[in-house]
Amino acid sequence: MKAALGGRCTGRQAFEAAWSELRLTIQDAAFAEWRRDRDWRAEVVAKRGLGEKLDSEIRSTLMRCVCGTTFDSWKPAESYQHRAHITAVQATSGTRR
Repeated sequence: MKAALGGRCTGRQAFEAAWSELRLTIQDAAFAEWRRDRDWRAEVVAKRGLGEKLDSEIRSTLMRCVCGTTFDSWKPAESYQHRAHITAVQATSGTRR
């Protein structure tokens, strides 16, 4: 390759030298984080391409009560017993949504 370019590969050689020095300062966890981010972004692009919603865009009627139970807020039989727990906590903490 060097001969094909008339003996000039200094740009690539300079890059390789700089990268080999920089690579020693980058932790493997940073590369793993970059790969996870790359994969997540590819998944988002793929879902958008298929016209699908992201998981965070899908509504859920599930709620977690302060007692630790997960229930469906649209099913009265499941939610009535937890209303007392939730309103009691809201009254004591002064928060109300």
